[in-house]
Amino acid sequence: MFEVQNPAIVYISPAELVVHPKLIEIYGENEERPALEKSISEKGILESLKVSARTGVNVVLAGKCRLQIARQLGISTVKVEFVESGSPEEDLKLVLDFNLHREGGKTHYQKFHEGQYWESVLRPQAKERQRENARRLNESKCSNLNYSINESKSQLKKGKPVIREVSENLNISVGSYHKGKKVFELISQLREMEKFKAVIALEMEFNRSIDAAYKFVCNQDICYQVIDLLEADEIGSIGDGIAWIRSGDRNPFRRFQLDQVYQFKKRLRPELEIVGRVIGITNEFVVFGLRNLGNMSLEIVNLRPRQIDAELQDEPSASQRKRIFQLMQKFSDVFPVQVSLAELLKLPNLTDKEEVLLRMYESDVFEKTWEDYKTQMKAMEVSTNRKKDKICAA
Repeated sequence: MFEVQNPAIVYISPAELVVHPKLIEIYGENEERPALEKSISEKGILESLKVSARTGVNVVLAGKCRLQIARQLGISTVKVEFVESGSPEEDLKLVLDFNLHREGGKTHYQKFHEGQYWESVLRPQAKERQRENARRLNESKCSNLNYSINESKSQLKKGKPVIREVSENLNISVGSYHKGKKVFELISQLREMEKFKAVIALEMEFNRSIDAAYKFVCNQDICYQVIDLLEADEIGSIGDGIAWIRSGDRNPFRRFQLDQVYQFKKRLRPELEIVGRVIGITNEFVVFGLRNLGNMSLEIVNLRPRQIDAELQDEPSASQRKRIFQLMQKFSDVFPVQVSLAELLKLPNLTDKEEVLLRMYESDVFEKTWEDYKTQMKAMEVSTNRKKDKICAA
């Protein structure tokens, strides 16, 4: 059994360290840890890296991210604590022990990777407990002088179920652990089959929601069709694949076009108008402009196609939009007017006050004021040039 014996804290070069393969397998080669990077850049590495030199090579068992950041920042030496280990198995156990309560959060996939290891360790122990309990129960049957009935029952109950112990280690419920195991097993199978696009997509869905990934995996009719679509590079996510299979539409964004107006079956939020205009379409979202009825301002909402429960409406502001485009051309050199008009185009319809604003822009009064302003500016420019000419002549 391994143990830490008089650990020596030393400072050595990052170039002299290699990361244990299991750390890379579970947590990935490169992780984004901005808070940790900021802390190290300001204060240095506060907690030492745990390192085994069992094989003559300095193998990092805990501190992969700290080492990665030290290399990025060009830190010349890092704080290291050497730990004793007698075998590869003990190295592996140290890796999992040290990273059990790892700061910075873990994805569901990382947690279940750890769970696989904990099960392999705890199941043999549980079987040994069962054998011991059976032996003691047999002894109690042979001699009631040694054990009472209650004592023999208590021996049987000794020890926590493996699944419960693993789920507690991972800080998730037993139910979620059962569901997640099924998803993790499929990800592992897909990896063995070298279906890496499906692996990435399913892992992303798994990290987003254990329940959603579990339901997807259990629905085999849809699951394997989506996996084929992912591998064929037809879609980029599990959600898009499900939408395609259910709607029969290859591209769930296809039915949406810029400037269309949709009426939702129910309000997205109580303060938002029930109709919205499509003002953008990205690789992931349909972007709607809706009016906030509380302050009458424009509010932007990003929705995935499968989240949109709405019906296309006839354009409610066709004539007003035509006038807006004409005004934008007329005042193409007046930025504030351009901005206000562009914002009006994002709204599903205009209020009476906004209609008044349009009429003001269209009115002779506004145009005359604008012409007078341009005349004044031109006169000022001429006057300034004359003064410059006099100064140069002098």
